[in-house]
Amino acid sequence: MNSYKVLARRYRPQRFEEILEQNHTIYALENAIKENRLGSAYLFYGPRGVGKTTIARILAKRVNCFQPDGVEPCNQCESCKEITSGTSLDVIEIDAASNRRIEDIRDLRENVKFKPIKGNKKVYIIDEVHMLTKESFNALLKTLEEPPEYILFILATTEINKIPETILSRCQIFTFRKVSIQKLQNYLEQIAIKENIKVDKNSLFLIAKKGDGSVRDSLSFFEQVIAYTKGEITYEKIKELMGSYPIDLFLKITQNLFSNLSIEELILPIKEIFDFGSDLEKLIWEYLEFLRICILIKKGIHNKEILGLITEDIEKVKNLTNTIQYEKLLAIFEEFYQLKSKAYLLKIKNSYEARILLEVHLIKIHEKLNKPTLEEIIREINTLTKYFEGIDISEEKLFSQNSQAIPRNKNLIFESETNTNNINQEKNKMQLEDEIQNKFLGTYITDDKQIPKLPE
Repeated sequence: MNSYKVLARRYRPQRFEEILEQNHTIYALENAIKENRLGSAYLFYGPRGVGKTTIARILAKRVNCFQPDGVEPCNQCESCKEITSGTSLDVIEIDAASNRRIEDIRDLRENVKFKPIKGNKKVYIIDEVHMLTKESFNALLKTLEEPPEYILFILATTEINKIPETILSRCQIFTFRKVSIQKLQNYLEQIAIKENIKVDKNSLFLIAKKGDGSVRDSLSFFEQVIAYTKGEITYEKIKELMGSYPIDLFLKITQNLFSNLSIEELILPIKEIFDFGSDLEKLIWEYLEFLRICILIKKGIHNKEILGLITEDIEKVKNLTNTIQYEKLLAIFEEFYQLKSKAYLLKIKNSYEARILLEVHLIKIHEKLNKPTLEEIIREINTLTKYFEGIDISEEKLFSQNSQAIPRNKNLIFESETNTNNINQEKNKMQLEDEIQNKFLGTYITDDKQIPKLPE
């Protein structure tokens, strides 16, 4: 029985034209092949899973191909097949993470003296080259600078800052980019068609987002999704597999912060998450990401690739942000960022400790949001002053509609002009003064001598 080959290996590109995103690197290498100007040492730098080793292998096949198809390898000759299968003696792949000692590099220097057996070039692909020791880099330096004409070095790394300048100066450096969510989604859709897998676009978008710009990671997660869902892929099942919190939870937490709920009702979602055994530290980070999305939407950004949300979820967040001031969203983000920093400094790992911090922080934020701002206080006092001076304020609201901090008391809204003559002005004045003291100072003042006089 044939062993199963994972998607990332089965669909690994074998030609330059099959590579996603890295057009600048491919264009330069193809021109070098056409003009016969290939260098002796290349350094491929970029995030994981974007094609560094894959392009190195394709280049190795092309320079050793017996019947090249222009700038592409034929993938049919003996040399191409051996390199594809990993059995070629002319292409040596070295994992620098496990072969980082100076003895390993000395062996490499000795083997460089031997010419290729079948092909034109002897290609050394050194992956994760930044893992070499300082002594190993020094041993490699001279060989990189003056290698035999039949030697081609291709170094690959995710951390270029750890590579000495002396090594960098002897290489042609190519920077690899992450693949966009849209391109990953289209790529996954093509594979799903080939594999006869039914999956909707929202699910593909979520899988591509999880891949974080990495083709390999996206394919690995896609395979995990297929196994988890038994082929019946849905958006909800993928979220469940990821362990991500639903966006409705973050919408609820945010709405609760701006409401007049009791403390018990405010912290109830946190208790439910804790009782379920979920990771509260992850909750804090994902809520920060949610607040970022709210802030961007408030600034008019609705691109789902920038926001990382499907269209339906963007609409939900948009409806929420329509009722919240931009400054208050920033204030909540800052509070939760401080909470995340505090949890990191305290090295909190226990979920119960995280629960304590989170609940108290929610209460603190809730109280801050439900206190009137100075601007709101001045506006309400000015409105009252106009009323006491006899100025018509029938078109004004006593409590601002834009303020979530001050709940409006409908019993204190002035009646229409037809009923004005029936109102006891002195009684109404006392009610208003008592109410304004309660809203702004948090207590009723019953002693007339304690009531501050309003401007005349």
